[in-house]
Amino acid sequence: MLITILSTIVVLGVLILVHELGHFWAAKAVDIEVSRFSIGFGPKIAGFTRGETEYVLAAIPLGGYVKMEGMVGEEAVAPLEGKTEPARKPSPRDFDAKPLWARFLVIIAGVTMNFIFAFAAFTFVARSEGVMDPIVGRLVAETPAVAAGFQRGDVILELDGRRIRAWDELQQYVGMRPSTPIAVTVERDGESVELEATTGMAVVYSEIARDSVEYGFLGIEVWADRATRDLTLAESAAAGWHRTGAWTVEIFTFLKKLVTGSGSAKELGGPIVIGQLSGAAARQGLTAFLNFMAIISVNLAVLNLLPIPVLDGGHLVFLFAEGVRGGRPVSPQNRLRWTQVGMILVMGLMVLAFANDIMRLVGI
Repeated sequence: MLITILSTIVVLGVLILVHELGHFWAAKAVDIEVSRFSIGFGPKIAGFTRGETEYVLAAIPLGGYVKMEGMVGEEAVAPLEGKTEPARKPSPRDFDAKPLWARFLVIIAGVTMNFIFAFAAFTFVARSEGVMDPIVGRLVAETPAVAAGFQRGDVILELDGRRIRAWDELQQYVGMRPSTPIAVTVERDGESVELEATTGMAVVYSEIARDSVEYGFLGIEVWADRATRDLTLAESAAAGWHRTGAWTVEIFTFLKKLVTGSGSAKELGGPIVIGQLSGAAARQGLTAFLNFMAIISVNLAVLNLLPIPVLDGGHLVFLFAEGVRGGRPVSPQNRLRWTQVGMILVMGLMVLAFANDIMRLVGI
């Protein structure tokens, strides 16, 4: 239990800090006044003031924020600080007083830092563990791989046109697609061969999800003696870049399924599930824990890019609208109104994620 609690604090604390530092550093770089840097929401637990900025550790550790003066929409999220501020006179250092490019830089800096962290962590993991190339070592009888015509020694190059560079990428892609047709490109005897496979579906009980979980499989095992190799620093960086991109695509794919109705909202997880998974990863060692943190960092980046006011993506929508309108911004009243709507949506998603976590815990 102690490991789970501590690892959860590390995961959420570090990734929130990384994200907010992106906004903070960018704001300082373009001379925007930052009055508060907060890790957590709600009442202040501890803090100090240095210069014009108050640095705060708040009671609810489910996010953070950088309060930039003159940013329309702050009124909607003022309750996050546990207090409201009196009106102030406009200043040349206000967020809305800065040119469009500067505001864009500040908004995009948070998710950029999350992607950078994920890339660095994935690179470290690849450098530490090496890689298992996607080489087929053994085929399990009466499985989709046999039916599709896989052979021992096949090097898997692509799945549905997506480049596969490591065995774990293959497992990730196939595992998330049970009972799904997949176009496979393999290298066999120096030639490229196209195969069509429909994944099988395995149903296993997950102690973390407290429910039966469906996984896709092909029925192949890696040729470990041939596949395992160490990576140079350049190769590790390439692997880190590729894994960051692959997880970004997977998360956007999951969100697309939710929007189109082909996915279930029950698959959403909240801080309780993150805590359980972080504890499990921490018990496996440093590289497993960093790998998990990298995945969560990509999740945070992608979710923050959703075009919902109050999230970074919503602010980017306002900036895009200003750009296409010839520099005429969306009115403060409309921005505030949409930010309030966005706050309600985000709070609703958080409640849903919490509810899913609780239902998993009690076995509903």
